[in-house]
Amino acid sequence: MSDITRPKTKDAWARSFRIRKDLGTRLDNYSNWSHIPKTVIVELALEECLNKVTPVKKTAKTKPK
Repeated sequence: MSDITRPKTKDAWARSFRIRKDLGTRLDNYSNWSHIPKTVIVELALEECLNKVTPVKKTAKTKPK
């Protein structure tokens, strides 16, 4: 059993989406099997997808002299 949880945060948006029925069923089944909340599964999948198509650019921090 996996113990993946997301930190409680007030810095979040509530979103409502429609997804294909087959994907919804797979999401429900995986969430029930893994005991990972659906929100966490969707966040991880979305982040992985977005990192592939629009990677976050890291900025170099300069040290004060």
